[in-house]
Amino acid sequence: MRRAIFRHWFLGLCIIAVMSGLGSLAAKLMPRKYHVETRMLTYRNLIISSLVNPGRSIPVEADQPTRAAWEMVLSRGNLKSVIKNAKLIEYWDHMRSPMSRMKEQYLKKAPPPMSDEDKEEALIAMLETSLTVMAEGGSGTVTIGVDWSDPQMAFNIVEAASQNFLDMRHDSEMSAISESVNILQGQVANEAANIKQAIADLERAVKQADARRKKKEADPKQASARQALLQTDHALAQLKFLVQAKRRAIRDVEEFRSRRLTELRAQLAEQRVVFSPQHPVIVDLEQRVATMQADSPQLISLRAEEQSLIQEYLRMGGTDVDSATEGTSLAGLGGPMAGAMLGTPDDPEVAVATDRMRMVVMRHQEKLRRLDQAQTELEISKASMKHRYSVLLPALFPEKPSKPNPKLIAIAGVVGGVALAVFAAVALDILRRRVLERWQVERLLKLPVLAELERR
Repeated sequence: MRRAIFRHWFLGLCIIAVMSGLGSLAAKLMPRKYHVETRMLTYRNLIISSLVNPGRSIPVEADQPTRAAWEMVLSRGNLKSVIKNAKLIEYWDHMRSPMSRMKEQYLKKAPPPMSDEDKEEALIAMLETSLTVMAEGGSGTVTIGVDWSDPQMAFNIVEAASQNFLDMRHDSEMSAISESVNILQGQVANEAANIKQAIADLERAVKQADARRKKKEADPKQASARQALLQTDHALAQLKFLVQAKRRAIRDVEEFRSRRLTELRAQLAEQRVVFSPQHPVIVDLEQRVATMQADSPQLISLRAEEQSLIQEYLRMGGTDVDSATEGTSLAGLGGPMAGAMLGTPDDPEVAVATDRMRMVVMRHQEKLRRLDQAQTELEISKASMKHRYSVLLPALFPEKPSKPNPKLIAIAGVVGGVALAVFAAVALDILRRRVLERWQVERLLKLPVLAELERR
């Protein structure tokens, strides 16, 4: 093999030169690719949400800024927006490869014209294969990169894709809260209308109950019975008030006696340290303590008056002297406070209307509270959105193509040329069928070689 190379050295050099030239030509004609990428760091906003609504439990998965990053960037709508913002359709002709231009010059024929829709579809397919999106949930980083034939277009594509990603994340987060605010606003408006309706129903029920009450009062028998009932209730209320007044007086007297006993016992303890038990001061203090421990005539009189008032209260029909409000004749009817103030404590329609209005008002207040929390969270989210994302690696204009590598192609051409030159030299000797080497004799004649003579 070595001698074959020396015999056909000129052929080998020609093959190596041709392969090197083809490699250089291929490196020049191959479409170039420029790589541009940007990397962003995302942060969670769990603290903001907890400050807005401390009682709400938020799972970690609910606030993952890197979730669905690949789907968002490579969605069809986003790719159309990237094509529009990067002006790829306007620069369609500038992105043609050198091979396509040479073909056009050689054939003297321009390629068939394409509509903007066809160009857009072709660009979408190219972006789907050229754009790369990597989202790391643990570190919270999102990397967006592209390999494109034009450096300026590659830079514009990455800039547009990253900006669209931020805008889509902002819109998705804000739209969810905004939609909640709109729903709550509609519910608050409905509850306000329900409150107006409940007030109207209550007024109508009160008017109807008042009309029925006046109709009943027109009857002399019912009027006299009602008057007697009201007088009895008034007398019971007065007796209850007197009982409570007596009890307050008894409580004041007992509190005074308790304080006085405490003071006397403290003085007695101090004097016993100084004087003997038979000293007049000690004896006087002990007598005063014993007097204060017994019930005074005033206290006995107050208790007797209290028992007399309680017996009179029970004799007139009272049932519970310890209750806050009297209820012998009216308590059993269960009228609400609002109905009592309106003069219709025993009307069931008024009670139902009052309860309904109270329920509607409470529901309206709850919706107002939730609406206020949602509006506060929306404002805070808008203000904190700029702190949710930071750029770790900005997109940089590429100075040289990432593909192809001219040095690697040139080395491959030279290596391939050497291998092809060796193969060509050996193949040429075999095809000529001339015996030039010892192994050819052994191979062709099947005989061993006994000796070799060198040619001089």
